[in-house]
Amino acid sequence: MINIYIGISKNQVSSYEEILKLDENSSSVNILISNKTIKNSSVLWDEVIYADKSFNNQSTSGVSAIYNITKKILQYKQVVKRLKKYKDKKNTTLYFTYVEDILTNYLLYSFNKNIKGIVVEDGTLNYYPHTINSLSKKKIYLKWMLSNFYGLRFKLYKGHSSGIESKNVSKQYVRVPELSMFPNKSEKLPYPKRNISFTNTFLVIGQEGYINQLGEKRYNENLKELVHLMRSDANYADIKTIYYKPHRNGKRINFLWFQKQFNSKEVIYLESDEPLEDLYFNKLGSRHIFSFDSSALLNIYLESKDDQRGNLNFNVLLKYNYLLEPIFKKFKFNIYK
Repeated sequence: MINIYIGISKNQVSSYEEILKLDENSSSVNILISNKTIKNSSVLWDEVIYADKSFNNQSTSGVSAIYNITKKILQYKQVVKRLKKYKDKKNTTLYFTYVEDILTNYLLYSFNKNIKGIVVEDGTLNYYPHTINSLSKKKIYLKWMLSNFYGLRFKLYKGHSSGIESKNVSKQYVRVPELSMFPNKSEKLPYPKRNISFTNTFLVIGQEGYINQLGEKRYNENLKELVHLMRSDANYADIKTIYYKPHRNGKRINFLWFQKQFNSKEVIYLESDEPLEDLYFNKLGSRHIFSFDSSALLNIYLESKDDQRGNLNFNVLLKYNYLLEPIFKKFKFNIYK
């Protein structure tokens, strides 16, 4: 059995390794595709194929989007060359998170006619009806045009963007199967329970991907509302430090403007490849957390020990994805619109 895992983010790699620990005695050959900025547990992998650079996309314009997509495709082509020996292998399984990604799309639909797929949750995608129509048509056209030009076929997929509806995909691992899309094809994703060393600080989780998708003007207007929400919070007067963690993708915000909105506070920008969840449990421990609809809200809640959750103050300014409201209500987050 050949198992190929596409690890674009540290959270994905961590989830894959938790799955591998469930069946450590397996005789399967486990291959991880990742990049050198993402740490992995080397003892769990038979082979690791590294891309030269980060898979993150922080495009600021149409020109930079073309450049970044092209650069990513060229990296992906090098990865595919390394996988060529598995092209005709039977009993091959691909573990991935979503078929919008060019490499995932190619490997699942065009690389090996025998390949089977298993989806592994990385964020909130698996909990609402996201399809190709939910994405920017310009972005999809660019991916399709450039990937096909460079010989790495990108199929305009149908159904949910996770790929769970594809004929060759058997199941998905998700943290909360009963709340997911397609619960009949869902299994519980194993994840650790972690202790929080609480600090009386604010943590703001950026969602810069929405800048590229829906525009900078709209994002800045919503960010102003989020600032107002924070300053109106009953705990604001007692707070001395505010952390801002941007998303790994998307144009960066004007941090100097953001900093000036909190005159008497220390405002710290956390530009790091380390997953927010690791930063949170290992270093930050903020009691009060603010965001739009970040998946990190859900991950922090679920990974927190049960007796600590009541001390957390989650605040969601729901300005983008209203379909996630039932999920956030389920966990009693404070929701604002």
